[in-house]
Amino acid sequence: MAVNFLLRSSYSICSVRIELFNMLNKKCSGIFAIFIICFFLFPAQSFCAVSSRTDSIPDSIISLSSGYVLVVDKQYQKIYAFKKNGTFSKIFESPCSTGKNQGAKQSTGDAKTPNGVFFATKMLLKPGPPETYGTLAFPLDYPTLSDRRAGRNGYNIWIHGTTKPLAPLQSNGCVVLRDNDLHRLTNLIHFNKTPVIIQESINWISQNQTPAGKEELERILALWNRYSIDADMKSFDALYLPGAEVKGKKREELTRKFKSLKPLSNHFLLQPRDVSILRQENTAIIMFDQIVAVNNDNTFQGAYTKLALERLNNRWYIVDDVSATPGTDKNIARTTAPASTATTTTAAAPAPVIAASNKQIKTDTANGEVAALVTKWAASWKSGDMKSFRSCYAASFKSKNMNLNDWVSHKNDVRKRSKNINVRVENLRITADATMATASFTQYYSSSILKSKSSKKLELKKLDGEWKIVRETI
Repeated sequence: MAVNFLLRSSYSICSVRIELFNMLNKKCSGIFAIFIICFFLFPAQSFCAVSSRTDSIPDSIISLSSGYVLVVDKQYQKIYAFKKNGTFSKIFESPCSTGKNQGAKQSTGDAKTPNGVFFATKMLLKPGPPETYGTLAFPLDYPTLSDRRAGRNGYNIWIHGTTKPLAPLQSNGCVVLRDNDLHRLTNLIHFNKTPVIIQESINWISQNQTPAGKEELERILALWNRYSIDADMKSFDALYLPGAEVKGKKREELTRKFKSLKPLSNHFLLQPRDVSILRQENTAIIMFDQIVAVNNDNTFQGAYTKLALERLNNRWYIVDDVSATPGTDKNIARTTAPASTATTTTAAAPAPVIAASNKQIKTDTANGEVAALVTKWAASWKSGDMKSFRSCYAASFKSKNMNLNDWVSHKNDVRKRSKNINVRVENLRITADATMATASFTQYYSSSILKSKSSKKLELKKLDGEWKIVRETI
């Protein structure tokens, strides 16, 4: 009872701070407002009483055997990192900024941050103007299979930095940290291995308390392993959501693997190892290492496996599973790239949890890359970074009888005559194939001399592995 009282008191203090921010945002301006906001929301020593507690953990961390887990609290605009070594330790904490519109992300352009369990897929160095993106970015694997099943879409949800003063609830859906804080976080991230849990609000529980759903999720893993060893495909299928059972060539390969495990189980303990279980409301991820074969010298061949689950009608179902051979140290995020890499360090990572056809994955990748370019294009024009702005266009670009040089010169003239330029992109719609794409959206433009709302279309072409704008029309 005392713990619950302290937690409720801490939440009340934080809620007052958020309300104070909203009031100050309306009544104050300039440096004074920034100072007051930072003082109340991001004090130097302690942000909220609840965040300083080391005997409590988020109830979304069901279990953690190795590595780290990152947890984002959207209500209190905080990000934490936890590690377990006997008991849980909170090893990182900093303020963050999430989507300017509250609630879980539903669609492209809604300026909301998604809720769920995600994984960073790679690290981007110098992803765009540093005042907007900082010097690092970690793209997350949103939308997951569960997101797509629920009709949620959108692209380019990143954890990234900023060199500007950090204010709460100011992103277009990403999780934004101060750039130096993001650099501190880098060494804790292993691509496709370190979970990133994003929640509306963290429910803190005692480390000694059993999180809700723990027994049932552990039971499902135990059954999944038992039916695998017994090659009992009928019982194995019953663990999956109807329609999500393993099919086709993957099922044939799985059946052969299961039959080879049965005789080994008489001599070796083939239990899942290094098990971690994470939950966000009605979705969950179970990660573990699995022995899949034994060599002649009795050394093991293993696979790193993820099970994605959804809770429907008070029952957990597996909706996807993916296995990959263990990753190398190339999957560990580093801020120092090898000399052979350019501005992007991409991990040779296991396949994401999303189960999709190769065509769907390629389409999602192209759409995400095009959305990133549109974001970079708008941010560069808004910030006045004309070098970055120009890099968004192909050398063959044509618009209004102007070539690229004429176009950039024209845009420079516009900037000289205008102040306080702001560009907002909403309702972004992308169609793309391997080499060509179009991005249509509503553009809200304002400056000291013009304010407009218009429908814009960018035609893009992939040149030397990068998307470039070849035509721009309104």
